[in-house]
Amino acid sequence: MSMDWLKPFWIALSTYSAVPVPQCGWDEKSLARSFCFLPAVGLLIGAAQGAWLWLCWFAGFNLLLRSAVAVAVPLLISGGIHMDGFCDTMDALASHQPPQRCLEIMKDSRAGAFAIIYCGVYLVLDLGLVSEAAGLPGVFCLIFTMSRAVSVLSVLSRKNARGGGMLARFQQPAQTLLVRRCAWGWIAACAVAMDFCDLYAGTGALLGAVAAWFAYHAMAERRFGGITGDTSGFFVQTLELAMLAGMALGQAAEIARFALCRSF
Repeated sequence: MSMDWLKPFWIALSTYSAVPVPQCGWDEKSLARSFCFLPAVGLLIGAAQGAWLWLCWFAGFNLLLRSAVAVAVPLLISGGIHMDGFCDTMDALASHQPPQRCLEIMKDSRAGAFAIIYCGVYLVLDLGLVSEAAGLPGVFCLIFTMSRAVSVLSVLSRKNARGGGMLARFQQPAQTLLVRRCAWGWIAACAVAMDFCDLYAGTGALLGAVAAWFAYHAMAERRFGGITGDTSGFFVQTLELAMLAGMALGQAAEIARFALCRSF
C-alpha cells in the first residue's frame, strides 16, 4: 500500500478504533480518503468476532458467555466512540427540546440519566439479539463492516446540523466521487457476502439496514435539522441493532417456511 493510501488508513484506525497504530499528520487529502477505510474497522471487529465464536465452539462455552463477549468486542475495539454518540443523542432526544437546544445538550460532555438508561436498554437488547444471531457467524460478522459503510454514505449525503465540529473536519474534504464509490463498493460486497452466507438471515439484515436508514434520517432532520458526529455514532449503533433484529426475523421466516413445507 502506497503512502498516499497508508496514511488515510492509519487516520481511520486511530480515529474510529482503539487499535494502536502509527500516528501521522492530518492533511485534507488524507482526511478525505480516510472515510474509505472506516469500514475496515468493521472488518477488524468481524474478524475478532469470528475468532471468538470459533473459540466458543472449540471450547464449548455456554450461550450467555458467548453472547456477552460478542456484545463487548465491538465496544472494546472501537473504543466506544459510536456508543458515546448514541448516549449523547439519546440524552438530547429524551429532553424533547427544540433542535437548537438538542444540539447544545449533545455537546455537553457529561452523561445524563437518559444516556445511562438507554445505553443499558441497548446492551440488553443487543445481548438478546446476539444470542439469536451468533449461530450464523458469516452474516453476523459482516454486520459491523456494513454498518460503517452505510454510515459513510449517510455522512456524504446529508447536511451537517452544526456546520462545524469533528464531523465537518472529515465531511467537507470527503465530498468526492472516490469516497462515494468506495462506500458503495463496501456495501455491495457485504450485501452479496451476507446473502451468500445465508439468504434469509442476510436479506433480513439488509432490510433492517434499509429501515434504519429511513427512520434515522427522518428523525435527524426533524429533531436536529441534520446530522452531527454524535448522531452518526447513534446511527452506527442502531444500524447494528436493526440488522441483528432483521437477522432474527429472517431466521424465523426460514424456520416457518421449512415447517410449512414439511406440513404438506
